[in-house]
This record gives sequence, structure tokens and C-alpha cells, in this order.
Amino acid sequence: MSSFFVNQPSPDEIQRRVEGYQTWAEVDLDAIGRNLDEVRRLTGAEVVPCVKSNAYGHGLAATVAYLMTRGVTRFLVAKLWEARLIRAAGLGCGVINMDPLFTGDQYREAVELGLTQAIYHRESAAALSRAASDAGAVAPVWVKVDTGLGRAGVAHTEAADLIEHVSGLRGVRVEGVFSTLLEDDGDEQQTARFLRLREELSSRGVHVDTWSLASSHGIFFRPGAHLEAVRPGVMLFGFYPVPEARTTGVALSQALSLKGRLEHVKTVEPGTPLTYGGAYVAPRRMTVGTMHMGYSDGYLRQLSRKGLVRIGGRICPVIGGVSINHLLVDLTGVEAGIGDTVEAISRDGPNSAHALCELAGVEPYQLAVWMSPLLPRVYAMGGEPVAISDPILAERGT
Repeated sequence: MSSFFVNQPSPDEIQRRVEGYQTWAEVDLDAIGRNLDEVRRLTGAEVVPCVKSNAYGHGLAATVAYLMTRGVTRFLVAKLWEARLIRAAGLGCGVINMDPLFTGDQYREAVELGLTQAIYHRESAAALSRAASDAGAVAPVWVKVDTGLGRAGVAHTEAADLIEHVSGLRGVRVEGVFSTLLEDDGDEQQTARFLRLREELSSRGVHVDTWSLASSHGIFFRPGAHLEAVRPGVMLFGFYPVPEARTTGVALSQALSLKGRLEHVKTVEPGTPLTYGGAYVAPRRMTVGTMHMGYSDGYLRQLSRKGLVRIGGRICPVIGGVSINHLLVDLTGVEAGIGDTVEAISRDGPNSAHALCELAGVEPYQLAVWMSPLLPRVYAMGGEPVAISDPILAERGT
């Protein structure tokens, strides 16, 4: 077991803390493990998870620590602060930083943290070379190539020259080359361009160990793009990247659930206005529950008057608007009281993440990354809590 988990509070202490939470997320690490197994089965390639945006809302440090126990050795991040957090958690994995660097201090920090830096300019390669040489170190890099997405990266027609140049710099080692697919009919052309680049470099005597083209969408639909390494992101957490992926026969397990407690329960008479502007008017005598949960926590505002929650095995509708910190639930006919747990996002059923995204008209990516980083998260393996992340307690040093 990773020292990250050994140093966590006991299951009893974790449960004691949860009893005082108004809102929290629970992450089933076993589900992430099953999804990792699916990626490995589909591709046979090295899995280099993309854990940007706080591991798609699931919590960065615990997610990385768990995946390391499953044999994952390298991870992609989109922000330098994410790399800092991984190192601050005592995790010695490989970290590929896709965040552009602009200052000498940032290049020096990348070297000090032992990061693999993504580059695609000669200037950034030179700055990294200087920082690494000054530290007496060798900094690995992944070169980003634009094969057609048009967003970032060295143009595929110029990539061989750049990679050959960078390979000759002091203090720098080209460890990987990667690109991002359009996720449409242009993917085949992009793959051909990428493979031609590898052939061109080989003809020049430049060898690069890792070539990576496929992220979640490519893992599902572009087997010719799997190559040496794949970069799953949202699919590792049980979210299908596009609706079509749900009909492929690939079984993903949703890892996240969002829970909260009822802070108030009352009976209202017909005609009673509820929420801002009286946007909802009770059509009958109703039992209404108030949750101290809103879109600042990660419950989608688009679920106003559409959302569904689970209470004691019953599905109950959200009434009125979802505000920053509150939402209302129709509890009519349900035995529920103050302090009872409500599952706002379940792992299956009519209020699963995918079902709620369909109701809200948003992509699963959005629901995942909109989970507040300040939300406490509880991690479980084998049905037992094994870790907890509480940013507010961490800030207070407790």
C-alpha cells in the first residue's frame, strides 16, 4: 500500500469527519481500477492518465496515488500547480507538464520538481536547457506536434527539424512526442502525418521512445492511434467521452457520487412561492427539503426544476432553481428528516452522472470539472474509506 494511504486517518476517523459535512463527494477507487483495466485491455499500450482539472474533479493526489498502486508510472497535468501538488503529496511518479512556462523561475522549478516538460518552441527548449544545465540535471521533454487540431504544437511539417534540434541540446532529453486528434474524420490523416514524422526522425537517426496520439475518444474509436502510450482522461472515471461510446460494449464504472444532508424539512400549502422570485409555486400540499448544496459545490445549475436526487432508495425531484449554496427537493411521501443523507449524484440509475447530464444538456466533462476543489472528498476501496481530502481542514493545518 502506498505511503499516501498509510498516512491517512483511520476509517472510523474518516467516518467521524463525514458526519459533520453538509456536502461531500465520494470516489470509488475500485471503479477507477476497473476502468484502467478496460483501457489496458482495449489498447495494450502504456497508460499515461491525463489528470488535469483536479483529476476531472475527483481529487488529484489520491487519484494519482491509487493509480500508482496499479502500476501507472507517468501522468499528464495541464497546470504547473497540479505538478506541485503531486510532489507535495510525496508522490514520485513521472509528471508530464503541459502548462507553458514563461519565466526563468518556472523553468528552474520544473527541473527541481523533476518534471517532464511539454515544449514545441526552440525558445522554450533553450530556456529549459539553461535551467537544467545550471542545475547539473537532464530534463526530459515531450514535444507537442500539431497534426491538424490547430490549437497548439509545432506544425507537423516542421516537427522533425525541431525534435532533431532539441535532441542535440545540452541538459535536455526528448522522451516523447504527442499530438491531439480532431475526433472526427480527419483523425486518419492526422495519424498518417504522425507516423510519417516518426519515420522521418528514424531516417535521421533520432529515436524517441514514446509516441502518443490517442486520448479517451481515440481509445474507443481509433485503434490505429494507440501506439506506445494512450492518454485516457475522463473515461478513467467512468464517463464516456461521447454518447456513441456507450454503445461500444466497453463497460465503464462511474467512480464519483455527490452527497449532502437535509438542513431543513417543512410542509407547505398549495400556492406557496418558493426560491428566488417565487419561481416555483407549490401546486399542492407538499413536504419540501432544503439542502445546503448548490452550483458552487458542483451540482449543475442547469438542473433547476429538472434534477433528481436519491433519498433512502427513493428518487425525488429538485424543485425551483439551483442556487449557489441551496436547492430544494420534493420530499412528499418520503420519510426524511434534518441531517439525513441525500445522494445528489448517484453512480447508477436516473440520477447518475450521465443521466443528469442528459437532463441538463451538458457534456459529462463539464459535470466532472465543475466539482468544487473545496469540496471534501472521501475515497473508498473494497467498500471501506481509505483516504480523505478536505481542503478547508488542510488550510487550518488539521
